Amino acid sequence: MRSGGACSPAGATRGADAFGSYHPALVFTFFACAIVLGMFVRNPAFLAVTVVFSGLYYAVLAGRRSLRMLAGMVALFIAVAVLNPLFNTRGDVVLFTYFDRPYTLEALAFGVQTAALLVGMLLWFSCYNIVMTSDKFTYLFGRMAPSVTLVFTMVLRLVPTYRRKIDELAAARSGIGRSPAVGTLSERVGGASAVLSALSSWALEGGMSTADSMRSRGFGQARRTAYARYRFTGRDGALLACMALLAAISIAAIAGGFASADFASLAIAPASGPVSAGAGAAPDPISLMIGSVPDPISACGLVAYSVFMALPSAITIGERLLWHISLSNS
Repeated sequence: MRSGGACSPAGATRGADAFGSYHPALVFTFFACAIVLGMFVRNPAFLAVTVVFSGLYYAVLAGRRSLRMLAGMVALFIAVAVLNPLFNTRGDVVLFTYFDRPYTLEALAFGVQTAALLVGMLLWFSCYNIVMTSDKFTYLFGRMAPSVTLVFTMVLRLVPTYRRKIDELAAARSGIGRSPAVGTLSERVGGASAVLSALSSWALEGGMSTADSMRSRGFGQARRTAYARYRFTGRDGALLACMALLAAISIAAIAGGFASADFASLAIAPASGPVSAGAGAAPDPISLMIGSVPDPISACGLVAYSVFMALPSAITIGERLLWHISLSNS
């Protein structure tokens, strides 16, 4: 396991992330596949796998500090799922009516599907932001596009850096009794303006210092050299082969339509006439929410997709368990 690094904005200790200690190309490949595959699945079972394992890996990375983020994702999921039928009234299975407008099961299922897709992608991107540090990204793409990579890595660090500086400035002003969070409206606006002015001055000064430092180090004068401390080892190759097999099976299932569930057409296509839930002509609400009964091919694709999405969490949790077992035996 690699040595510990600085904590991320989410509060994760990167030294405890066993999956992140693999070769950066392997880690980047996993996140690229997880995000791309997750964008094309529509079956509720596949979407549940995406949300569960992305949330689990984020919890493994961030620890207790992940509770706030996960609670926000739960709130976002509920909001998107519940609010969708308020704007989309198409469908046959009417659960109830409000202001003479139907609240349909088809629109609710479509909202759940959309919410799961959105939450899963946000969680995977949050995990990517923790694991794929700027030095890894620079190592992967620095030689191919050095200028673009440099600008991209600098932009990625702007938001957390500025956020920490804003907290420092606000704390300093609070220490002299001029907190931007107290006082009248005009006083709070003035305090916030003072913090913004100080932040702008600090950012401009930091930009000039960075430019001088880069110029003194000869940036842009000759061909760049790069220090690489990453080596592609046997364990990286074994994990890459496992990922390739699982991803191939998942892609085959998705391409064959076994990971799809078309709630959108049910909720968007004009209905011949809404009927109440339980009517004989209406679709079964349970089968509508769960999707079609899985056949052997889709079940195999679901298993492969689940194992693929669970790899980071399983590797990290397994290594932590081995570490604790070794400590208890020593």
